[in-house]
Amino acid sequence: MTGSPASGYLRGMRYCGLNAGSTARLGAGFMLALAVSAALPQDPVLKTRTKEEREEQFNITHRITMNVQVTDASGTPVSDLRAENFSLYDNHQARKIVAFHPIDGAALSDATEVVILLDAVNTPQQALDEEKNAIFKYLAQSRKPFALPTAFALWFNGHLSATTATTDRNAIGRAFVKLTKNVHSNACGLPQSSAQQKIAANKDGGQVSPAACRAVHFKDSVAALDGIAQQQLATGGRTLLIWVGSGWPVVPSAELERLGPKQRDAYAHEFVEVLHDLRAGQVTVYSIAPRDSSSTDIENLRTADTRTTATFPRIAVDEFAQRTAGRVMTSSEDISASLHACIRDAEWYYSISFNAPPAQNGGGEMHSLDLRVDRPGVQVRTMDSYYTEPR
Repeated sequence: MTGSPASGYLRGMRYCGLNAGSTARLGAGFMLALAVSAALPQDPVLKTRTKEEREEQFNITHRITMNVQVTDASGTPVSDLRAENFSLYDNHQARKIVAFHPIDGAALSDATEVVILLDAVNTPQQALDEEKNAIFKYLAQSRKPFALPTAFALWFNGHLSATTATTDRNAIGRAFVKLTKNVHSNACGLPQSSAQQKIAANKDGGQVSPAACRAVHFKDSVAALDGIAQQQLATGGRTLLIWVGSGWPVVPSAELERLGPKQRDAYAHEFVEVLHDLRAGQVTVYSIAPRDSSSTDIENLRTADTRTTATFPRIAVDEFAQRTAGRVMTSSEDISASLHACIRDAEWYYSISFNAPPAQNGGGEMHSLDLRVDRPGVQVRTMDSYYTEPR
C-alpha cells in the first residue's frame, strides 16, 4: 500500500529497486563480464567434487558461531567449562557442537574489538550531552592502555566517523574530543536536523513532517549499523558494538499491518539481512541510553510494541542487542558503569560452532536455539535464534 505512512521507512532500501546509478553500474559490469568471458578458453573443464567435498564446503559456508557468556550468581565469568558441559538444541532438536574454544580476553587481547558509538542522529540534546560526558568520563578514568583494542564512532548528520581501533587510551581520548567538539542533536523535531536538511534540499526548502524525518533516520541508521557489521566481517574476530543513544525510531506494528505483502516481505528481509551480517561479522550489539533519553514522540514509537513475532520483527537497536546476546540498558543511571559492564563480557567467553541444516523452504527460516549447561546456578547468555540460508 504505497499510501501507508510506514512505506516511507522502507523506501530506498537496498532491495526495493535500482536507481539510475545502480543500473549503469550493472550495465558496465555486464559488459565487463562479456569481455572477460570472451578471453576465457572456449572449452572449460568442469571440476567435479566428491559428495564428501560438497558436504564439507556446505558445512563451512553454513557454520554458525555462537559467542557465549556464562556467569555465576555474582556475575563472575565461569571459566572451567568444557565442550561436554554444553548441550545445543536447534528447533528443539539436538545439534552437534563441531568447534569449542574458551576465550580468555586478557590473554588474547586481539580476539575482540570494542566499538563505542555515540548516536547524535536520534538522541535529544539533553541526553546527548549526558552521554557525551559519560563517555569522556570513561575514557579519562585511567591513563593505562585499554585491555582490548577500542574504537570510538560518531553517528552525526548522516555520516559515520570512526577512529582506528587501538589500546592507546590517550589517542582515543584525543580523537573523541576532536570528533565531538561541535556535535549537536539531529533528533526529529529539532531545528536543522540532518533529515530536515536532506529532505528540504530535495523539496526546495519545504516543510518536513515528523513522519518523513523518522523515515529518513530509520533508513540511514539501519544502513549505518549494517555497514559496521560488514566492515567487521572483513576484519575477523569478535566485536562488541556499544550503541550509546536513543536508537532510531521503530516502525509500530499498527503501521506494519497496513503494509502490502511485498512491503512486509521487504521489511522482514531487511531484518534478516542485517541480523545475518551481524552474526557473520561476530558483532554483539549493546544498547545504552540514560533514563528519559527519548523525546515523547520517539519513545512512544520505541515502546509501542513488545518484542514481536518472527512475522514482524522489530528493526531496532534493542532487538538486535537481544538477538546477538548483548545487553539492553536503556534506563541507565550511570552510563560509564554500563560501559564497563558491557566490556566485561570480553574478559572470558566461549566460542561454540555448529553446522546449520539445509533450509527446507528456501532461505530466511527462523530457527530457535537453546544452549544448556549441566551446572546449576549459572547464567547463560548467547544468541537465541538464527535464520537459514539457501543451500
